Amino acid sequence: MGDLFAMQCTECLLDKHIRQALKRTLREQDSTAAIIDEMPLLRGRGRADLAFVNGKLCGYEIKSEADSLIRLGMQTENYEAVFELNTIVAAKKHLSLARRRIPQTWGIIEAKMVNGQIQLHEHRRARPNHKLCNSALTRLLWKEECLLILRKNAIPVRPNASVLEIWNRVEAMDTEYLCEEVRAALKRRQERVAGRQIQGDGSRTIGAIG
Repeated sequence: MGDLFAMQCTECLLDKHIRQALKRTLREQDSTAAIIDEMPLLRGRGRADLAFVNGKLCGYEIKSEADSLIRLGMQTENYEAVFELNTIVAAKKHLSLARRRIPQTWGIIEAKMVNGQIQLHEHRRARPNHKLCNSALTRLLWKEECLLILRKNAIPVRPNASVLEIWNRVEAMDTEYLCEEVRAALKRRQERVAGRQIQGDGSRTIGAIG
């Protein structure tokens, strides 16, 4: 990947600078992907700094010069429950400790300031995560999204079924298939948001999918 993106910057290397560079780089890789800031995980128990949803569910944990790695152990567990590929994007000061604390499957990207510019350099590419949790994946979905999945698979559900009962039926599905449905749901949400924003600008409407 090498140096991915450079952005003019004269300040300390903070989250907002790394995030902006990362989002720009990811958007250049895939303009159709969904990019989600601060995505809640496990019904609010955790949060992903950045989610990148294209052919895979990809999670990015950002550690700026102002951050610490105190919570990194718990954060890695939360990420591994839902993301197929995981990467830490960290300032140089964190790299040594991060290597010791994150699993070998995690990717490592160094964020650094060079001549007043932020550069991202990949030290290790993320490898497939095999610790996905169907329960955590299902809880990324809204109730109506779960019902749509059940209808597509001809799985009956009571009209007055609780959200918990609906989740239980969905999480019993194959993990790979569930990842596909979660990716599709997250991308539909972002397309709808984009459609509303375009309407607000008085331009054309993007029709919602599904």
